[in-house]
Parts: sequence; structure tokens; C-alpha cells
Amino acid sequence: MREQLVINRLLGIIIILCVNLVNSHAQTKYFVLEDKSENYVSHHFTMSAKQLYGVDATVECFNILYDGYPSDKRALKKDYDQNLILFSVLPNVEGGLTWKEVAMDSIQKSIIPFGSLNRLFEAHTYSLFFEKYDGKTKFLNDYKIIVKRNGKFYVPTFCLLQFYAIRNRSEIFTSPFGTINTYLNDLPILEMEKIYKDRYPYSDFPLFGIGESPYRLQSFDRLRDRREYLSKKIHLKNNDTAFQFWTFTNWYEHPQNYETERGIDRFVYLPGKGIIGGSFDFYFYFHRKKLPIKYVDFMNNIKEEKVMISDIY
Repeated sequence: MREQLVINRLLGIIIILCVNLVNSHAQTKYFVLEDKSENYVSHHFTMSAKQLYGVDATVECFNILYDGYPSDKRALKKDYDQNLILFSVLPNVEGGLTWKEVAMDSIQKSIIPFGSLNRLFEAHTYSLFFEKYDGKTKFLNDYKIIVKRNGKFYVPTFCLLQFYAIRNRSEIFTSPFGTINTYLNDLPILEMEKIYKDRYPYSDFPLFGIGESPYRLQSFDRLRDRREYLSKKIHLKNNDTAFQFWTFTNWYEHPQNYETERGIDRFVYLPGKGIIGGSFDFYFYFHRKKLPIKYVDFMNNIKEEKVMISDIY
């Protein structure tokens, strides 16, 4: 009798886990990238993770660019307000596939159109004055991009979705979290650390809290203080000028969770193309036991503002 009770309980647990797994899969939404669209232009860049993270793998960034609102059509073209939706495909460093073929009819009900993606952009970039905003602005595996290659459709195993409002204007205007503004003055990470420590001498600099306990004393107001800072301008080999940014945000999650809100925490932005390089410390540090680099390497990458960049640039 007792053995049967134990078996029944185990079966119940297994059923619950299976239901949760099915529900989790059902909650994933998919966006099919079009080769040509009337709503947006897209640019795809691939970068190697070998030098930065020591793993022979690639990260793929899919940039979806379209006019922002409101857009001053009388302005110079380079100053148009634009919106950027970024899908980042991260490598499966645990040894599985990075991309998997998918049967479109099996996920048809979970495919979202561009309009839904745009509304998601508005809801997570402070674009709607009547919305109530929380701390979540990025999504890991909740939304996945689908690409067509050689007549077949593929979906990534790990996919990060995040958004940027491109607003190039004087520093006198506000640049809230999720804004790319190439008119900002340069402010490297180490200079910001000095400014921060002058104001909060008894607190750790938020970017350097990697691997620390989330219960440690912090003087970081996540909703008020998070933003992207311009670090430097980069002259590419084709004579284009790109802009490197870093994200001012902290490490606050428990070690069993991804620090998804850090997203692509340092990134290189090329006007007209989108993001052509960056770093994903939150993801690779979570899988650090599978990597040949150490804690000190992650810290040096942050302090030295190292990034991956597409080899075509």
C-alpha cells in the first residue's frame, strides 16, 4: 500500500512536470523574418565568441529597423528617429544544436505578425504614456525568430529579444533605458566607476557585481538609473564610423537564473545597419563551467570593454 502511494505521488509529479513543459513550449511566440518587407529592413551579422569567451561558437544578431514615431521627415536622414528590434541567437554551449529545423504547421498558432512585435516594442521602451512599466524589458526564449534557409525553416534553441529606440539628439534631452543616442558625450566604464564611487563610496560599482550575492548592499535604483552610455567611436576598415555603448545596470539575480535584463550589455552600433557587435556576459557567465575562461577574464572583459564584432567590419 505504501509503495503504491509513493508510485502514485511520483506519477503525479511527472504529470505536473510534463504539463508545465507543454505549457512552457506553448507560451513561446515566433516571428518569421521576411526577406523583403514593407514594414522594416533587416540586417544579419555573425560574430565569433572565441576571443572573448574562449568557445568555438558564433552569435548571430538579427536587426529589424523601421521608422520611429513621431518621425520628422524634414530632418536630415541620418537623424531620423528609428526603432530597432534585436533578436540575438546565442550558441548552445552545453553541446546541443544552436538551430533546429521546425515544421511551420506545428507552430502556426504561435506565430506573431510584425504589428504584434511593434506593440511589444512600444510596451517595453517607455513609448506609451498610459502604460505602467516594470523592470522587464528583455526576453530569453519567450520569443524566437524563424529564418528560412535553403527552403527550410529553422528556429534557435536560445534566442534573446530586446528593443532600442534610436534617438540622436542633444544631451539636454532625456535618454531613458533602451535608447541609442550617438550624440552623447563619451563616458567609458572606468570613468563612470570613479563618478559612482564618489557618490556611493560604500557600495560596489553595479557592473562589477558579477558573481556576487544578490543580497549584498547596493545603491542602485534599477528603474531610475539604468541607461546606455556612449563609450567611444570606432572607425571601421571600410571607413564607416560605428559607436560603442555600454549598459549601466547591475547584477541582481540568483546564480541559478539568467541575468536576462543585462542583455547585450556592451554593443557596437552602426547607423543604418544596427548592432554589428557586442557582449553577452549574462549568458556566457551562466555557462562558465563549460568555458575555459575564469572569473578574472569576465571582469577584465567588462573593465576593458571588450566585445565581439562581425568579421565583415
